[in-house]
Amino acid sequence: MSLTQRTLVFICLLLVGLGSSTLGWFQPVDQALKSFRYELASSPASGDIVFVEIDAPSLAEVGVWPWPRSVYADLLDRLMDMGASDVAFDIDFSAASTPAQDAAFAAALDRAGGYARLAAFAQTTASGQLILNTPLPEFARLAEPVLVNVDGDGTALVESFPAFIPGVAIPPLALALAHGAVPRAQSIGIDFAIDLSGVRRISAQDILAGTLDPETVRNRQVVVGASAVELKDNFRVPRFGVLPGALIQIAATETLKADRQIVDASIAPASLVASAALAMLLLLGRRLSLGKLSALGLAVGLALEVVALLALKLDAVVFDTVVVHVMIFAGLAVLMLDERALRWRQSRQQQQRLTYLAHHDAASGALSRQGLIDALAGAGAPTEPYGVVAVQLPRLAQVSATLGNEIAELVAREVTHRLQALGNVLPSRLSTDVFAFVLPVSEKPRLLDCATRTLNEPFLVDGHTVVADPAFGITSSENVYSDSAELLRQAEVALRVARKRRNGIARYEPAMSEQIKSTRLLDLSLRSALDRNELQLMFQPQVCLRTGALIGTEALVRWHNTELGDVSPAQFIPLAEESSLIAQIGNWVISDACHQAASWPWDGRLSVNVSAMQFRHGDLLASVREALASSGFPANRLDIEITESLCAHNDPKTLATLEALRELGCAIALDDFGTGYSSLSYLAKLPVDKIKIDQSFVRGLPSMDSQILLETTVSLGRRLGKTMVAEGIETEEQRAYLERIGCDVGQGYLFGRPGPASDLQFGARAAA
Repeated sequence: MSLTQRTLVFICLLLVGLGSSTLGWFQPVDQALKSFRYELASSPASGDIVFVEIDAPSLAEVGVWPWPRSVYADLLDRLMDMGASDVAFDIDFSAASTPAQDAAFAAALDRAGGYARLAAFAQTTASGQLILNTPLPEFARLAEPVLVNVDGDGTALVESFPAFIPGVAIPPLALALAHGAVPRAQSIGIDFAIDLSGVRRISAQDILAGTLDPETVRNRQVVVGASAVELKDNFRVPRFGVLPGALIQIAATETLKADRQIVDASIAPASLVASAALAMLLLLGRRLSLGKLSALGLAVGLALEVVALLALKLDAVVFDTVVVHVMIFAGLAVLMLDERALRWRQSRQQQQRLTYLAHHDAASGALSRQGLIDALAGAGAPTEPYGVVAVQLPRLAQVSATLGNEIAELVAREVTHRLQALGNVLPSRLSTDVFAFVLPVSEKPRLLDCATRTLNEPFLVDGHTVVADPAFGITSSENVYSDSAELLRQAEVALRVARKRRNGIARYEPAMSEQIKSTRLLDLSLRSALDRNELQLMFQPQVCLRTGALIGTEALVRWHNTELGDVSPAQFIPLAEESSLIAQIGNWVISDACHQAASWPWDGRLSVNVSAMQFRHGDLLASVREALASSGFPANRLDIEITESLCAHNDPKTLATLEALRELGCAIALDDFGTGYSSLSYLAKLPVDKIKIDQSFVRGLPSMDSQILLETTVSLGRRLGKTMVAEGIETEEQRAYLERIGCDVGQGYLFGRPGPASDLQFGARAAA
């Protein structure tokens, strides 16, 4: 597209854009942006005006609508008695009520002494006739009528109010309340940057009931109006959505008091900016890239919004901006289409090259992974059974690191050439140092022997000698009915095994995939176990060895999957730790255990195991706090069980978390003591309250070695002031011995296996 053609297109864009904006097509978006600017430029209300609202509770209290005039009289008297400086009613008093009711209200207006104002409003009929609704003469004689008209923009959006209506001598309510304010135009724009949430809103019911503190309205101006939805005195405004008419009158008054009469410049500023933006794109379109032009257009749009915000905040001026953004976008779109047309021819020229690269490795010339899969599945696939061989050259990565990537790619090219010399074996490159090729089953022994020998021979490239030291993984199409992708996967699985063998060759066996498949299936199932409510908690009793009373219980997580059945914690806990799911599972265990224990008729202790990975990949302290707060379970009844390995490295962050848990009220228990990194030097320093002796020591009873270890451990723990807990107690002899040597708490099958909370017998003694 020539410069002249672009110029004509941009002029057409400008004319269409300005015309669309004038017709109001962009108005919804412009209004949304204005509301956002009002939010950013937010300023507090003066606090001098109070809104007394006739809300739903007030309607229900009086019981009828319209209200009897005596109710308004009572309301006015009470407001004046409380010291209100002005009371303005945004209520229609143009129709007569009963003589007694009208007399009651007139008397209240007389008592107000001229400090009450009553609503008047002007309407224009379809024929253009002006109709003015004013308060009854007996009311207007005692209270100043004020106009409560507001201006809409044609979409029922109220943004301004008339400063005066030709032929009507009644001032607007806002001008009457904002003493001394001078209107700048016939229509006064309302500043919705003033935060109307700061205007005190009082239910009329509270005033009529006499429950309101008089200081709330003393020396303040009061506007009385309807806010109940059923009274239908609500209008849509910028920023705040829908507001009662009386609150809009307050917004208008606040606008005048703050001297913030909004001036709407419409699309005039935007028209100039849009013209300049299109001219900029036209002049720079051939010099800058589309990306830079887009960044420049974005900068212009953002700068315009900043100017619009400053104009509102500093000068109370608003104007439309959407047309500028539309013009910039349209101009960029034209430039993009022009550029696309230019590149289309280049794209066609490059298509063949891209097609080649999609199926080949550019450096070596071998087929890519997808290229090999397509070749084996396409018309050129071998007609007889074949084998797929995956071969890794582990030293190729070392060559790239030491001699440079160029030498490594020369080796890869030579690998392809050597494989091509074997015949039509479809050599391919799967990754940096992994290749693959195909062998007919009938010739597999011979060709595989040749391939092994040729790839084991040193590679002489660019004056360097490289020994590849290859490993081979082999599979056959006889296993999977020519599924090329599956064959390639099997060859790679066999290659993983071959790396560990001395001869570097492995043939695929189904068992190799089963282990990978089983682990993958377990991992996928575990990721959705919580969502499917497959995890559940079991509780194992902990008893006092001296009295036999149930004093605690340990929460143990179990998993039952509909497809896998019961999965051992020894299987899924390590897997959860490897995949970082342990933090999510651990949080659930803590929360669910606390919620269950909080409902038990029992004041014993609850023990919960935490993994070292929860300290590294989660916020354990926050999880415990949340569980305690949401369940109501006391922190001083919660034991957090940790393993010795967690404390072996003396990590300051871990120790700080343990100390914080203890400050929270929790106790820390050292689990499986004696099986990990036990050290007397750190045992005395750790923030630990309990020591749980591993069940392997108890199981060794009554051997003398086990007795010596148990007696030493219990004596050491008690001297350090720790509570001693023995796990794995299965016989009465073991229990009696542990009690005799001073162990405090016992846990094991003798007292109960892990089971649901319903199996716990609170208050019962353990069977001896």
